[in-house]
Amino acid sequence: MTGKGWLGWGLIGMVAAVGCSLGEQVDTDAPVVGITSPKADSTVSGNVSFAAQVLDGFGVAKVEFIVDGVVVGEDLTAPYSYNWNTRAESNGPHGLRAQATDLSGNVGFASISVTVDNTRQ
Repeated sequence: MTGKGWLGWGLIGMVAAVGCSLGEQVDTDAPVVGITSPKADSTVSGNVSFAAQVLDGFGVAKVEFIVDGVVVGEDLTAPYSYNWNTRAESNGPHGLRAQATDLSGNVGFASISVTVDNTRQ
């Protein structure tokens, strides 16, 4: 290895060290998600607001609304919500999940169960 090659690598190492020492922040924390509507273990029918609150220090890219493992909606801006038409679902228990992805790609979620009852709809 020549002195010139070593100097090049030395500069790269020095720049990396300076970048780290300048307090460059790396986001490794998942967003904190809470489902605000509907309430867990509730019985729902018709059109229902499926809503979530998301906290993240670096910013939220999107929130996906998932019913029984299938993405049924997405919202890119707060307040995060989706108008869920429960008439498209069978009567009975269903799993809901709100999944948030932050600007760094970290994912957080919250899950609840509800019962759909559209027998009077």
